[in-house]
Amino acid sequence: MNIKAILLGSAAAIVAFSGAHAADAIVAAEPEAVEYVRVCDAFGTGYFYIPGTETCLRIHGYTRVEIGGGDLYDRQGLEGDNTYSVRTRFSFRVSTGSETELGTLRTYMETRWQYDTDNASTDDNLFGYETHNEFSLNFAWIQLGGLRIGKDESLFSTFTGYAGNVIDDDRAGGYGPFDTNLISYTYTGGAFRAAVALEQGENNYYDDNTGTYVGWAIDDYMPHVVVGLGYNAGMFDISAVGAYDTRDDYFGELRGGWAGKIRADVTFNDRATVFAMLLYGQNSSGYTTWSNGNYDEETLSVIAGGSFKLSDKATFNVQGQWVDGGAGNDDPWSLVGNVAYDLVPGLTITPELAYFSDIDGEDAFGAKLRVQRSF
Repeated sequence: MNIKAILLGSAAAIVAFSGAHAADAIVAAEPEAVEYVRVCDAFGTGYFYIPGTETCLRIHGYTRVEIGGGDLYDRQGLEGDNTYSVRTRFSFRVSTGSETELGTLRTYMETRWQYDTDNASTDDNLFGYETHNEFSLNFAWIQLGGLRIGKDESLFSTFTGYAGNVIDDDRAGGYGPFDTNLISYTYTGGAFRAAVALEQGENNYYDDNTGTYVGWAIDDYMPHVVVGLGYNAGMFDISAVGAYDTRDDYFGELRGGWAGKIRADVTFNDRATVFAMLLYGQNSSGYTTWSNGNYDEETLSVIAGGSFKLSDKATFNVQGQWVDGGAGNDDPWSLVGNVAYDLVPGLTITPELAYFSDIDGEDAFGAKLRVQRSF
């Protein structure tokens, strides 16, 4: 046998034997699987999947600074001179969504912390103003399909939508109450929508100082009832809502009753929209926040306004409200207008002017500046 061939064969065998034992001795560890956050676009912008689940989560909110002056918004200083008011607020919001065999499961929570300038109490003949830290739980509800339960705003105020895109949209009485616990069901089928809610209301106590019952919360096991109907025809949208305040009379004080409103919206194009709301109800109802006159009377109100896009960054918003004064009073009315300017994405600056004439016919003006960073 060729000596060269024998030597080469022996060397190859040694290398193969050494390599096999080395492979047995050193085993490379498998890297652990890394689960990156996945974007979830099923429920809108900003959602992502919670790792290890099929639940989508969104963290959002805003930081806002609002400065007010003039007769409508200023505060009284120590020497009796007036000064501006300031409200700084942080709103924290959490939204979740997932698909189940019973429909879409959603939750929504919003809390607000704010540092607010308030007038000092006049009961102790105090002069000046006080600034307070304030906290509120504004929303905390669970929704499966169309069924919702938890802390929300009254269906009477939300079904037809808020009023105009102005800051001071309820100066003359507004369009209904807000905070309440409720159980509601909303049906949407094509252009048609309908909803019903059973509501608790807010507050229920007797004020010895004023001699009146405060709040519109229920006083027995019968909840308030709200029903809404709506139809969207594209350019036109019309909706109506009615509410019955189920409270009973309290030692001769008239409470409870019905209220209703109807709203029409018209969208001309992507730059201009207008709306109008007609509101009517018994003054004794907690849903008739625009009420004037005696409790045994009824009050009519009209709110109208619109939004007009001036440019890609600026939108002009305007709203007016008139209310029947009742009982020989003057008719209150308000007019508010602003320009919302998107300085950069997520940062909006809104200067606003407001006018109000009260039931005594006295006029007042005010101005606000809002700076808001939304995320």
